[in-house]
Amino acid sequence: MRTDGEHRQAGPAVEELMVFLLQATNGRVIELVADQLGGAGDRRAIRPLLMRLGDGRVQDDPDVEDAVCSALVALEVMDCSGNLSFSFLRPEVLAGDVVETIRELAGMIPRRYYRRGWI
Repeated sequence: MRTDGEHRQAGPAVEELMVFLLQATNGRVIELVADQLGGAGDRRAIRPLLMRLGDGRVQDDPDVEDAVCSALVALEVMDCSGNLSFSFLRPEVLAGDVVETIRELAGMIPRRYYRRGWI
């Protein structure tokens, strides 16, 4: 059984994946790494995933956008209400540090991901 302090993937591997995600210049690499980060279930990946969310390589390719947003769904930051219809969970259900990060990065994240309650 997993406790809150445990991660599905070893810490250093997740840290390496986060660095790869932030340094990637190829959409396919971003997609693959986002999939791995979502599967790892490590909350440390939330910030780098949010940082990539507004990137043109993510926004211009539905498969890459799906991978990044699906990772954020797996990390319980977003939900999906249909094909590529992702939005952030309401602030009151998110951890305070996640809300703070989303607000801090608001200028980089497309408005369509924000539902009522964020503004």
